[in-house]
This record gives sequence, C-alpha cells and structure tokens, in this order.
Amino acid sequence: MKKEIDKKLLIRYINDRCTPEDMIQVKQFLQDPEWQQALEKLLEVDFSAMENEQPDETAVEEWNQQFRDKYFRKKSVRFWSTQWTGYAAACLVLLGIGGYFLAGPLGVTRQATTTVNAMIEKTNPRGIRSRIMLPDSSVVYLGAGSSISFPERFAVKERMLTLTGEAFFEVSKNPERPFVIYTDKIRTTVLGTSFKITAFKGDPLSVEVATGKVRVSRMERGKGATELAVLIPGEGIRWDGKSEKAVAISADIRAVKGWATGEISFRNRSLAQIAAELENWYDVDISFAKSVRGNKRLSLSVDGRLALSDVLDIICNTAHLEYYFNGRQKVVISGSK
Repeated sequence: MKKEIDKKLLIRYINDRCTPEDMIQVKQFLQDPEWQQALEKLLEVDFSAMENEQPDETAVEEWNQQFRDKYFRKKSVRFWSTQWTGYAAACLVLLGIGGYFLAGPLGVTRQATTTVNAMIEKTNPRGIRSRIMLPDSSVVYLGAGSSISFPERFAVKERMLTLTGEAFFEVSKNPERPFVIYTDKIRTTVLGTSFKITAFKGDPLSVEVATGKVRVSRMERGKGATELAVLIPGEGIRWDGKSEKAVAISADIRAVKGWATGEISFRNRSLAQIAAELENWYDVDISFAKSVRGNKRLSLSVDGRLALSDVLDIICNTAHLEYYFNGRQKVVISGSK
C-alpha cells in the first residue's frame, strides 16, 4: 500500500494526542529508514506554507517544554519562536530519534514517497470466531464481535497491536521485543505467555493470565503509564473505566485456556450476563419472560462448538427454566420447570 507520510499524524504525536493505532505507526516510522526521506520532504515542503503565519507563542512554548521534557531532560533547549520553525524543530527531533541525520542543506528538495508499513485489521462479526497468526508467529484467538489491528511487520524493539472485544493470546517469547496490547486507556505488556483479555466498549476490561507474566498499566495523557498490576498464572485484574478503579480477580487457568478452543465458562454469572455472552457467541437476541429473574446466578461450563439449542438445554436444565425460539434469531427464556 503506497501512502505519503501523514503530516497530521506527526503533529498529533508532537502534541501528545495520538491514539494507540497512531502510536503503532509512529513507532514504526521512528525505526524504519524508508520513512526518512518522506519526512524530510514533509519538513521542507509541506510545513513551508506556515512561514508567513503569525506564531502562537503559547503553543510554541508548550512544544518547547514538551520536547525538553521528553527528549532533552538533562539539557536546556529552546526552539525558534515561529510556528513553522517550532514544527520544524520538533520534526528534527523525530529524525534524530529515528537515527537519521540530514545529509544536505534544507534548500534541496527531494521528491520522495515511501511504502508505509501497512496496518492490518481483523474483525469478527457476532457469531464468528477466528484464529490469527501474527507476523512474529504469535497466535490470537479472536472472539465474536471483536477486532484487532496490527502492522504487517512488527517494529524492531516492540510488538504493538490494539484490541476491541475479546481475545486469547499465545505470545512467542522474545525478551528483546515486548508484546504490547492497547485497549482504550489500558496497556498490557508481556514477553512470552498466554492470557485472555476482555475489553468490549462500555463494559469493564479484564485480563486473565494462564501462563507467564503480564504487566497491566493505565495510560494517562501527559503522564505516561501507571502500573496497575503484574499478573502471574491464576491471577487477573478487572478495570472499570467509568469509576477508574482496578480490582484483583482470580483466573481459572483451565477455563482461560479452554476459551481458545471453544469452551464457555460461567462462574457466578447472572442469567443476564450469560445471555449477553451467548448473544455475541451465536449472533442471536435473547430475552426473558416477566416471570424470569435475570439476576439469578449460575456456575457452569458449556461447549461453544455445540448448537445453540444444545447449549440452551444445558443452561435451562441447570436453572430449571424453559426456552423457545421466537423467529430464527430470537430466543425467549421463560417459566420454571
């Protein structure tokens, strides 16, 4: 996929406004020499249009301070005081971080485009699960109604991807290249292990570890990462983004591993929570008759590879309930047996 370097992406990075997907691309850029000439062109040509604009002194000083703090903590550094040169200095810092030094005067314009390390996105609709092999041979078991995004080539120093929804990871061990997963404001870092993340929008996020060790951190703009927990097998954490509180939970290692092969385990889950899981797993809508209490709790495991009717038989027999299909994709749970 051919693509010019994105000026807006670099400006978002300068101003600490990158999304996790943005950061993956920027980190790839900083370590990929093929991007260097395109950034130089951006610096020379695209930003030159700003030369005659009136500078925003407050914004320039913010850029100055940010880059002093971020890259030159031991030195006193000041960039020039125009808007264009503020951006230019920032980009020169980026060039330096990437290991590139300008070979000629800025007056020489090089015509250059580059092949961007393309981002790959895998999305499962409700009712569909998949097994995905990553560029480093790590394996992702992606759940229904879930998606991941990752570069077609991981960076030299770090393997980064983003997740929305639910997935089990079997990460290839490489201590020199940490494996990092971004889920909204939470970052999960591993070296080589297996674990499960559940991170559907609007619901609390959970991380459960089956093997190895996992570090879970909260990302805060302008503050970096704040460690929430370091987890070992059998441990987990639940993060509620609304209350911004983390709670330690236990992880059933057998159940965590079993999820990857199709086992659905419910431990002290309400009927409403079980129904929501089945809706996503089987792409159906489940409702309750007025006589059924959705807060009734159950603990059981079912084989998610079975037909929905077989799974409903197990759940309803356990809860002493009945069910019927009201149309092809609608189920009603009703009455007591």
